[in-house]
Amino acid sequence: MAASAAGPSQGGRSQAPGDRAAVEPSSPRFLERGPGGKHSVLYAWEFGANLGHVGAFMPLACALRAQGHEVHWVVTQPAVVGDFLASQDFGWLAAPSVPEAARPGPPLTYADILLRFGYADSRALFGLVGAWRETMRLTGARLVLADHAPTALLAARSLGLPVMLFSNGFTAPPRVSPLPNMRPWAPQPEPTVSQLDFAALSAVNAVLGRYQCPPLRHLAELFDVAEEALITFPELDHYAERGPARYWGSLPSAGTGQAVAWPAGGGKRVFAYLRAESPHHEALLAALLALGQATVIYFPQLPPALAARYAAPHLRFLDHPADIAQMTREADLAVTYASLATTTAFLLAGKPLLLLPGHLEQFLVARRVEEMGAGRLVNPEQPPGDLAAVLADLIGNPSWRSNAQAFAAKYAAFDQQAVIGNLVRRIDELLA
Repeated sequence: MAASAAGPSQGGRSQAPGDRAAVEPSSPRFLERGPGGKHSVLYAWEFGANLGHVGAFMPLACALRAQGHEVHWVVTQPAVVGDFLASQDFGWLAAPSVPEAARPGPPLTYADILLRFGYADSRALFGLVGAWRETMRLTGARLVLADHAPTALLAARSLGLPVMLFSNGFTAPPRVSPLPNMRPWAPQPEPTVSQLDFAALSAVNAVLGRYQCPPLRHLAELFDVAEEALITFPELDHYAERGPARYWGSLPSAGTGQAVAWPAGGGKRVFAYLRAESPHHEALLAALLALGQATVIYFPQLPPALAARYAAPHLRFLDHPADIAQMTREADLAVTYASLATTTAFLLAGKPLLLLPGHLEQFLVARRVEEMGAGRLVNPEQPPGDLAAVLADLIGNPSWRSNAQAFAAKYAAFDQQAVIGNLVRRIDELLA
């Protein structure tokens, strides 16, 4: 279903393994307003890296604050996002966490991710849930906005707090049991997938039992919340098999970028957003050097030796974010590591992409873009191939741009600012 400015698209939810009743507050402590008559809202971010999650939430956080609510940020990487939050006059707390545990192979399902971060040991999970509960108690939270924060979901459930699952799609798996294989190109035996669910569910139910809460019948029930807000479009949903759902569309950029003067160079303009951990980034820089087109490259913490090796009049390296609105308007092609926000912004502008994903969540986004014919995916587990030829094809072959423009045309009436208003109204309803 398509998202619209009027609100989320309407459609049935994917089939749940059990009832999907919203979790309602059960303790009077959470029915009171905070200091000054404001409602206390807790944003929970547990898994992930960099600024993508908090950057996507920031416009909504500012709107909630303007509405009179107190927004408490609990973030998994305070050292990384602290400056960004401080620039908007927000405070923050560190999210409870444990080091990632080694497991064989890449994660197969969302349950497999949970088992890597405390869900393989009920005692460890109990400690994490207890820390989240205390954070919610101390902030006086009346509503939890959970962004890739499954343990916050569990803590809120144990307290009877309502939750809005603020999700890009990846963090809200379909309500099926067992949770689906996230690597569908590599089929797994059903017992293998089921065992992952069972192992995580055992720890979850052990913790719920310690708080005298009913057990879950299926791990998917962990994601049964008062509101599931899919902040994406169906074409970019990581779970292509989700089925009918409600999509709110994307939020506007947090607006932290700066205007950029394009370097010299004829022909087309290219914008690249890379990181040192982006697979094949050096091969990509070599391809951009050979391409000879005017190119702006935002590469945080670019090694000086790398900058010197690829210095050229037509390449401009930035140590600060570029104005994404300017880039989507003026660039003809984008090269990114498949962050959802940047990818969506260029598709809404009708611009094709070359995508170099570094982990599974990014890979699934890149795969959906390639499926719609609006970009090319560079597989991180394979040699990069001739990236100069790929770039030339993306620029010279009109079909890539045509398919990206089809996406843009479909959502031409989409209003990102209206999404903020719709979310604020829904949050007010959950707080009422």
